[in-house]
Amino acid sequence: MHSLYNADIYPDEIRQMILESGQIGIEIANRWMMGWPKRVVNLLIQDMYEDVFQHQLLQEQDVIARASNLSHLAPIEIVVMSGLSLEPPEV
Repeated sequence: MHSLYNADIYPDEIRQMILESGQIGIEIANRWMMGWPKRVVNLLIQDMYEDVFQHQLLQEQDVIARASNLSHLAPIEIVVMSGLSLEPPEV
């Protein structure tokens, strides 16, 4: 299990939701926090983080699940090839 980067930044309920979302969810949260920390903080302040996170999680889970013939690629490569954005949205 991956650990959550900067876990103390998140409110308790958001942190718990991320941890319960599994490896893909933790990877999304870590990618967003390491790459775009200001956007993450803005999403948290605007109380929009949970919705956009869940949307991204479902999209990534879907494209990874549909890519069973691409098992030689890392999940992040599959996400990139699918055209999904790796970034959190700007508020």
